[in-house]
Amino acid sequence: MVQRTKTRSVIRVILSGLIPLLVTACAVQSERDKTVQQASDVTTLIGAQKLPVPPPAAPGATPAQKLTTPASYYEPVGPFFFYVETLTANTIPNKYGVAPTVACIQSGVFKRGMKMVVRFEVLDTKSGKRVTDKDGATIKLVLPHGEEVPGRWTIRGSVNALPDSAWMWDTSWDIPPDYPVGSLDYRIVVTTKDGRTGTFTPPIQKTATADTRVRIIE
Repeated sequence: MVQRTKTRSVIRVILSGLIPLLVTACAVQSERDKTVQQASDVTTLIGAQKLPVPPPAAPGATPAQKLTTPASYYEPVGPFFFYVETLTANTIPNKYGVAPTVACIQSGVFKRGMKMVVRFEVLDTKSGKRVTDKDGATIKLVLPHGEEVPGRWTIRGSVNALPDSAWMWDTSWDIPPDYPVGSLDYRIVVTTKDGRTGTFTPPIQKTATADTRVRIIE
């Protein structure tokens, strides 16, 4: 009887020591499950893969086609010069409940439902000055389906910006979840008070396998 009582006491001690370990293990597993669940909701927009290095061109191979620069590239630029970049938004979910995993980085690929931010500068080649909010110009982003989104003059970083952040034009667009996938031919149009207009269309690199326009993916 005494031996049985001692055995039960030993079992209780062992179990009392194991219970915290079991609780910890369950908590760790729960966190792992949560991480897996979160990862399943993330779409990788751009990745990298290891591939065999292509062999060097064989001696005597046919040289690549020689292209000629169009004459328009040597003509004066104006009346406006644009610097434009497309970026991810902040990590606050937009109206479709979608947020980027990394905020405010330049990207040319956007998933349906994401917010695309377009940030840009406009320089007046006649005056040599920036076009700002004080010029009374009308500036808008024109999307291929006809929607027009007005630009706004703002400091980079908005309410969280430090005083020495740059001021630029920007605008944004929430890409509908059912928007057609593929290249996005957007434009930026500026019209000044004196009636001068200028249009920015992104320069495109096209090959048989690549297209550098902004791309909407599933």
